[in-house]
Amino acid sequence: MMQYLGREFVDNIAASTEESFIRNKVAQSLTLLFVHVYPTIWPSFFKDMVSLAKAPNGGSHEKAADFFVRLCISIDEEIARLDIPRTRDEVIRNTNIKDTMRLGDVQLLASFWFELLQEFKTTNMGIAQLVLKNIGSYIAWMDISLVVNDQVMSVLYELLGDANLRIPACECLADVISKGMLPLDKLNMIQMLNIVDILGRLDLAEPEFVEHVARLVNVLGTELCKIYTEVSLSAEGKAGAWSLIEQITPYLLKFLSNEYDDTSSAVFPFVNDMLYIFKKQKRQIQPFSQGQHEFMASLLNVVILKLRYDEDTDWGTDEDEPEEEALFFEMRKNLRIFAEHIAAINEELYVGFIHSFVMDTFNKYKAGNELDWRDVELCLYVLYCYGEALSKASMVFVDANDSLSPLGSLVSEMLSSNISAYPHPSAAMQFFENIARYYQFFDHRPDQLPQALSAFVDNRGLHHPLKQIRTRCWYLFQRFVKNLKSRMGPYVEHVLSSIGDLLAIQAEPVVETNTMDGMPIPAASTFDSQLYLFETVGLLISLEGTEPMKQTEYLKIVLVPLVEGIQGSLSQPSDDELFMLQLHHYIMAIGSVAKGYPSLNKPSEVAEPWTVVFVQATEIILSALQAFNQMLVIRDAARYAFARLITCLGSQILPYLPNLINGLLTECQVTELVDFLPFIGLVAHKYKPMVEPIMDELLVPLVKRVFDFLNTAPSGTDEAVLLLDLRKAYLNFITNIFNANLESVFISERNIEHLNTILQTVLHFAKDNSDPTTQKMSFGVFLKMVNAWANNNPGFDAFVYNELIPITFSVPMSAAFNLSDGQSILVFGEITSIQKAMYVKQGAKFIEYMKAVYFPSIQCPPETAETYCQAVQQYDNKQFKKYFQSFISEAKN
Repeated sequence: MMQYLGREFVDNIAASTEESFIRNKVAQSLTLLFVHVYPTIWPSFFKDMVSLAKAPNGGSHEKAADFFVRLCISIDEEIARLDIPRTRDEVIRNTNIKDTMRLGDVQLLASFWFELLQEFKTTNMGIAQLVLKNIGSYIAWMDISLVVNDQVMSVLYELLGDANLRIPACECLADVISKGMLPLDKLNMIQMLNIVDILGRLDLAEPEFVEHVARLVNVLGTELCKIYTEVSLSAEGKAGAWSLIEQITPYLLKFLSNEYDDTSSAVFPFVNDMLYIFKKQKRQIQPFSQGQHEFMASLLNVVILKLRYDEDTDWGTDEDEPEEEALFFEMRKNLRIFAEHIAAINEELYVGFIHSFVMDTFNKYKAGNELDWRDVELCLYVLYCYGEALSKASMVFVDANDSLSPLGSLVSEMLSSNISAYPHPSAAMQFFENIARYYQFFDHRPDQLPQALSAFVDNRGLHHPLKQIRTRCWYLFQRFVKNLKSRMGPYVEHVLSSIGDLLAIQAEPVVETNTMDGMPIPAASTFDSQLYLFETVGLLISLEGTEPMKQTEYLKIVLVPLVEGIQGSLSQPSDDELFMLQLHHYIMAIGSVAKGYPSLNKPSEVAEPWTVVFVQATEIILSALQAFNQMLVIRDAARYAFARLITCLGSQILPYLPNLINGLLTECQVTELVDFLPFIGLVAHKYKPMVEPIMDELLVPLVKRVFDFLNTAPSGTDEAVLLLDLRKAYLNFITNIFNANLESVFISERNIEHLNTILQTVLHFAKDNSDPTTQKMSFGVFLKMVNAWANNNPGFDAFVYNELIPITFSVPMSAAFNLSDGQSILVFGEITSIQKAMYVKQGAKFIEYMKAVYFPSIQCPPETAETYCQAVQQYDNKQFKKYFQSFISEAKN
C-alpha cells in the first residue's frame, strides 16, 4: 500500500493535475481500510502518512500533502460525523479509534497541519483551505489546546485578512467556538480569543465574506447566550457573559440589517436566543436595564425595516423567480415572529414604535410626498402584523371613553388617507387584507364603512385590472360582508349594482398544475374565486330588514341569468367539455348564492316569496342532472347546490330528493358516495319525521349502490382505502337513521326483505379484527338495533341469538383481538354494552338462552356460565365490562 501511495503521490509528479474527485475516492478507499486495521494491525498509520507527505530536504511533497489532508477529512467523516446513522458496533469501533488517536496521533496531526498551513498559505490555497477544514472538523473531539494557542490562533487571525483564505479561516474559527465545553471554560476561552477586537479590524466590503462573518457572530452569540442561561454559572460568570453579549450586539444589528437576506438570516438564531433571554427575564419580573431597552428598540427598528421588499425586487412580476419570492416570504415570517416576541416582552415599546412608523407614512402620503411602493407596502403590511402581535386584551379599537386606541387610529387613518388609491398593486392587496383583518373597527366607527365599501367595489378592489388582486379581493369581500352583516343593510342596493357585471360566468379550459409529489391536479380557476362573489350576493340579499319582495327582486336579477344559462346548455352535446364546465359553473353559482343565506333554525316550510325563485332553480338543476348525470362535473355541482339549497328552503326541497338521489346514484363513483351518504344522514336528522317516506323510498337504492362497490375487489391501495372509507360512511349512514328515530324504514313493508342483507354486511364488518375503527362502528350499529328492536321483533331476535351473541364472544376470543390495545378496548365496550342491553330488553329470556343454549354449545363450565349470568344481571355497564374482560382473558389462557 505504501509503495503504491509513494508511486502515485510522491514520484508521479506528471499526473499532479488529475481531478480532485479521483483523489477523494482514493482517500475514501484508504479510509475504509484504515477503520479495519487501525490501531491493531497498522498502529503507525498516521506516522507513515505524515512521512509520505514530508520531503527529505524539508517541506512537503505538494501532491502527497494534498492527498494527506483529503485523507484526514475522509477519516473524520467516517469516524466522527454525527449526522450519519451508524450501527452500535460501528459506534464502538469509532470510539475506540478516536480514543487511540487522542493518545498521540492527534497531536501529530495538529502539528503537521500547522506546518502545512504555514507552508502552503501563499503557494497552494487549495491545501491551505483543506487544512483549515480539518482543524474545524477535528476540533469537536480533539484537545482544544492543540488549536487554541498563540501559535495557531495568530496564523488564523492573520488569515482573516487574506482575501483567498479568510472564508475558510472564518469557518474554522466558528468551529472552534462551537466546540462542546463546560460553560465557564467556554467563557474563558472566548474572553481569551478577544474576537470582538478582531471583528472590528475585518474588511467587510465583500458580500460573501460578510455572510460568513455574520455566521461567526451568530455562533459566538448563541454560545454566549447558552452560557448566560446556564443555571450553574456564578453571578460573576453571568456578568462576564453578558458583557461579551453587549459587545457583539452592534454586529448582530449590523448583519441583521444587511441588504443581503442570506447574511440577515445567518444571525436569526442569535436574535432568537436574545429574545428568549428577555422573555425569561420578564417572566421572572426582573427589570430591564437601559442598555437592554435600547437594544430592543434598535432590534425592532431593524426587524421592521428588514420586512421591506429589496430595491432590486419588483412585486408580482414574471421576472422574479418563485423560489426567491418563497425565500423572502419565509424570511418575513421569521421576522414577524421576532416582532411578535418583542411585543410580548415590551408591548408599550412595540405599540409606540409601530404607531409612529405607520402614521409617519400615512402623513407623508397625505402631504403629497412621492413614496416608493416598497415603503407603502411595508407600512400596510406592518399594520397587518400589528394586530397579530398584540394580545387579545390589547386588540381594541376604542378605549373606555370611545376614543380611538392606537390600533383604531391607524385603521381610521388608513381609510381617510385614501392610500388604497396608491398606484401600485401591492398597496391595494395589503389594504384589503387589512380591512378584512380589522373588520371589527367598523362596529365602533360605522361612519367610515362607506369608505371601505367604495374602495372594495371599484377598480381598487373587486374590479382591479390585475387578476390576482381582483380575485383575492372577491374572497376578502365575502369575509368582510359576512362579518359585518348587521351593518350592511343600507348598502345592499349599491353593492349589488356595483358588482353585477362581475357575476357573468365564462368557463375556462381546465389548467393542470403539479403537487409537491409531481401529481397533476386542476389549478385554481377564476371561477373558484367568483363563487365567493355569489355567496356574498346571497349574504346581502338575505339580510334581515330587507323587504321580502325586494329580496325576491334581487334574487331574480342574480338567478334568472343562471337558470337561463342552464336551459340553454341542456341542448348541447355532453362531449363538449367546455359547455359541460359552463353548465357546472351555473349550478355551482346557484348553490353559492344559497350558501349565503342563513340556515333555518327550524326545518319548517319557508313561506317567503323568494323561495319560489330558488325552487325554480332547483327544478332546472334536476333537469340538468337528468340530462347529463353521466358527467362527473354535473353530479358534483348538483350535489353541492342541493346541500346549500336545503339549508335555506327547508322542507320545500324534500320532494325533489328522490330525483336527485336517483340521478346521482346511477353513475356515481365511490368517492361521490362517500361524500353523499353523510349528506343524506344530515337531511334525515334535520327533517325528521317529515323525511321518513322519502327515506323509506330511497333506502334500498342507496344500500344496493353501496353493495355494488363493496363487492368489488380493489385494484390497488388507493381504491382499498376508498372502499374502507365507504364502509365507514355506510355504517355512519345507518347510525344516523337510528339517531333520527327513522329506524322503522328498515322494517317497512317496502324494505323488510332487504334487512337481512344489511344485517349480514354489518356482521361481516364486526368480525374483521384488522380494522378496529370499522369494527367498533359495526357493533355500535348493532347496539342501536338491539335497543330499538330486541323486545318487539321476533325475526330480529333470531338473528341476535343465532348470529350476534356468538360473535360478541368469538371476536374478543380471537388471537387477533388485543385487549391491551386502545382501539380494541373501544370495540370491547360496544360488545359488553350489547350483552347488557339484551338482558335489559329481554331479562329472563336472555339468561335462559345463555344458560341452556349458548354456553353449553361452547362447552363452557356450568359454574362459569352461572357467574356470567349473575354479573350481567347485577353489575352496571362499567363493572360488567371489567368482569367480561377477565372472563375473556381467563378463557384465552
